[in-house]
Amino acid sequence: MNGHLFDGQTEGPMTAIRYLSPKDEIPVERHVAVIVHRGFGGMEQAYFFDSAKGDNGGSAGFDWRMSEAIERATRFAQEQGIEQVVVRSARV
Repeated sequence: MNGHLFDGQTEGPMTAIRYLSPKDEIPVERHVAVIVHRGFGGMEQAYFFDSAKGDNGGSAGFDWRMSEAIERATRFAQEQGIEQVVVRSARV
């Protein structure tokens, strides 16, 4: 076993985390997207979604801190067998 596993986590393929600049193309392959935006008071907040299911826009005031969203997205990706988490800013 490599590393430490948390409750409910199983050992499996590693999930890669990619950070995209605003000019980078969004990958066409399935991934978990973490969308980062400025929340109340200028704090970086984020939400995530499965790219195969589409973006529902998050929950505004109920979005997570960016670091927590990345952690949750990575865990979700591992549970779903998705190999890539893509972190990017909100695009209009």
